[in-house]
Amino acid sequence: MKKILITVIILIIVLFAVGYIFRNFTPKEESGINKSPIIQTGELIVPDSYETKTFNLDNDYVTFDVKYPSFKNVSTDFNGSIETLVKTKMDEHIKASEEYWQVRIDTQMKGENIPKVPATEDKLSFFSNFTIVQSNPTYISFVLNYGGFSGGAHGYENVVTYNYDVANQKVVTLGELFPNDPDYLTYLSTTSREYLKSQFATVSDEDKKNSDPTAIKEYVDNIVSMIDSGTEPKEENFITFTFTPDKVKIYFAQYQVGPYVLGMPTVEINKK
Repeated sequence: MKKILITVIILIIVLFAVGYIFRNFTPKEESGINKSPIIQTGELIVPDSYETKTFNLDNDYVTFDVKYPSFKNVSTDFNGSIETLVKTKMDEHIKASEEYWQVRIDTQMKGENIPKVPATEDKLSFFSNFTIVQSNPTYISFVLNYGGFSGGAHGYENVVTYNYDVANQKVVTLGELFPNDPDYLTYLSTTSREYLKSQFATVSDEDKKNSDPTAIKEYVDNIVSMIDSGTEPKEENFITFTFTPDKVKIYFAQYQVGPYVLGMPTVEINKK
């Protein structure tokens, strides 16, 4: 009887040990990897989550009005990429302005006396500024505008957007905003086309009365063609975007979906 009791006790101890080992050595998901969607709560823009940086440069050809953001709780690479872009565009603008001024000197008419460098009031110009869409413990999303005048018929303006996952310290791609829709580019293309055509490819009754029908048709056909081309379901056509929990905003470049006079249209689209 005593031997049977000892055997039972040993079996209980063995079973307990096996169970303990199994529980503690079962493979687990890698730590630090977020497998579930991040739930975004609270304010979209948290006060003091970023600061405005300025950059002044004394240059013979260009005046500068430069502002860009620097964020807290992000990698140094992310803030560094913003600063690098701004300074690179400033350098490109200076070079273009110097070349433009030299062409003016080389092609001046008889009697003109264009100075070697422009007077203060004749300097060319460069600016950058930004609009924050989100800046919180979960996401950053903002648009940076830069441009100016470096010679020619008119100035220029470009838009760059930045989207960042603060919780996981990585850039957010457009496809990640539509995780359950592999055909999201078609959705963006169709929705953008409908909106842009409703805004720019229509002619008022007044214009129809006062304009040549052939000219109107040619105008509409050209606009439609540019919109169709600029909104093809390709990643590069929608690469400039910002987002909130329920919407994505697409920014189209100058000339992408219409002539210069249309500027840089935007389309706000509901996330599925």
